[in-house]
Amino acid sequence: MGTRKIPHRRRLALEDIVHHSSHIAESNLEAALRFLDAIETTVDLLCHFPEAGGAVPTSRSDVAGLRAKLVNNFGNYVVLYLITNETIDIVRVIRGGQEIDRLALQAQ
Repeated sequence: MGTRKIPHRRRLALEDIVHHSSHIAESNLEAALRFLDAIETTVDLLCHFPEAGGAVPTSRSDVAGLRAKLVNNFGNYVVLYLITNETIDIVRVIRGGQEIDRLALQAQ
């Protein structure tokens, strides 16, 4: 196994996490806390196994290499990330069904 990569969360990814957890908390605070734990577990998994997520088919060359991993136990949410030499670059955390090309472009 290679060296563990360092997680880097972009500002929009952090905003996504706050938005999604707040939305979940409106109806279930415990589920929102589980969601936050699940995000961290998913990011930690990616730091150890960067290719655990699949390649995202995109028509945008500016996000070449974009990958996606379902959030553990919250399959309606997806972590979009890039693998760099030293980091797992968390680009966005989206809810399933959102347009990946448009959201990834906003992350630049």
